[in-house]
Amino acid sequence: MSLVYIASKLFTYFVLPPGIFILLFILMAFYVKKFKKIFLFFGLCFYLLSNTFVANLLLEPLEKPYNKVFDKNTKADAVVVLGGGNIIPSANLPLASGANKRALYGLMLAKSQNLPLLFSGGGLIRKYSEANSFVKTMQELQKGLSINLKFSQKIQRGKFVILTEDRSLDTFQNAKFTKDKFADIGIKNPTIFLVTSAYHMRRAKELYEYFGFRVIPTATDFKIDYKSKGIFGYLPDIGAFNRSYIALHEYAGLLSLMFRLK
Repeated sequence: MSLVYIASKLFTYFVLPPGIFILLFILMAFYVKKFKKIFLFFGLCFYLLSNTFVANLLLEPLEKPYNKVFDKNTKADAVVVLGGGNIIPSANLPLASGANKRALYGLMLAKSQNLPLLFSGGGLIRKYSEANSFVKTMQELQKGLSINLKFSQKIQRGKFVILTEDRSLDTFQNAKFTKDKFADIGIKNPTIFLVTSAYHMRRAKELYEYFGFRVIPTATDFKIDYKSKGIFGYLPDIGAFNRSYIALHEYAGLLSLMFRLK
């Protein structure tokens, strides 16, 4: 590893956010007369949350239990894919990156198991809902890869079809409105392959089980970065900061279930 490479990496880590903010907090902690401890505290928080090892530590309890391949002989009534954001306007594949992974994995699973695929995701603007973005993505795949896809308004037992639920605004509503789709065809306690990001699976599973589903967790979109080792894993990185935020947001969501599911 050359000195030029190391110097360029260090420059990137400490001149761009969040490294520059950490340096500013530390400098203020040394040079201002008041609030030294507060500035030092915020600098330390920024550093820890921007550290790859800390981000991995936060994510591991969420992702590790679901980092496994499911039993392909398991029987289920459908595959349910949860939305994860969309980018509007977008020239192609309008689902956000994590949502695209969920959608593609759910499609592969539903096709291979010959099961209905239900995508659950709405939004504040119905015209630009996640469900619409999902349908557009599926239509692009159908046309570009010559995949035979059939869209439907209702779940069809033991048959691969694609349908959407476009009213939900959060995971609680994902589960609630998905349950209505199964109730429409007389399935009270459906068994489903639940597809979502690994970090989100624990909360999603609890909510779907709360509404009477039998859940087979099938996670994708893993965030833990095991490859970041050595000195660079200790340096502030915006990707690590984002992963720390994702994990903390999920823990807050799990905490909220203690009050919402009473």
